Amino acid sequence: MAESTSTSTSGVAAKLLKIVVFGATGRTGKEVVKQALEKGHHVTAVVRTPEKVDIQHENLTVVQGDACDVESFASALEGKDAVLSSLGVYANVFNPTTFYTTTFNEIAQGMRKNKVTRLVTVTSWCTRPGPNNSWFVEWILKPFFLNGVIKNMAEMEEMLESSDPDLLNYTIVRPCGLTLGEKTGNYKVEEGQCNTGTTSRITCADVADFMLKTLESNEYDRKGFAIAGL
Repeated sequence: MAESTSTSTSGVAAKLLKIVVFGATGRTGKEVVKQALEKGHHVTAVVRTPEKVDIQHENLTVVQGDACDVESFASALEGKDAVLSSLGVYANVFNPTTFYTTTFNEIAQGMRKNKVTRLVTVTSWCTRPGPNNSWFVEWILKPFFLNGVIKNMAEMEEMLESSDPDLLNYTIVRPCGLTLGEKTGNYKVEEGQCNTGTTSRITCADVADFMLKTLESNEYDRKGFAIAGL
């Protein structure tokens, strides 16, 4: 990890990192970039269309690349401390996808090549069976609307969990329904597939907030966490 530090408004020294963000033009990815820069991190955004990046900052580097093609972005990972991915795609029961496993394979290749081990990636509530899973997600959304996406997310999660701990230190972030809005900090994080005692919504800004927090403590290492607004 990078050795430089800054002092937060609370007076606590925070380590400054060199971060690569995939999905930086999406709703959550934009927030990851914005908040990471606010914390003083150096950010490299890997995007297919650089013109869509509407943030300008001295600590932001925009690299044109395709997450499905490691050769297009591998050099951007050199010397970096962590990779944060909020990549997503639309698919349904009639239109399955391999987007998540494909992009993970490519990103993991680039990370290994550059000896980067820290990865934070977004999936969803209820990717796999769990004791607290939402009935609405399990019986309505997954079968009729999200099966293609959820199935491939679950396959990616299994790949993460079976990875070599010496080569990959991951955190899986499983949000519920994403909404636009300000960062509130008013959310609940639980290890597992689904939250209890929460709403079924969370702002993309709050998801980004948690993604960045996972870089500040080893309590989130090689685990998956559900996150939802209160």
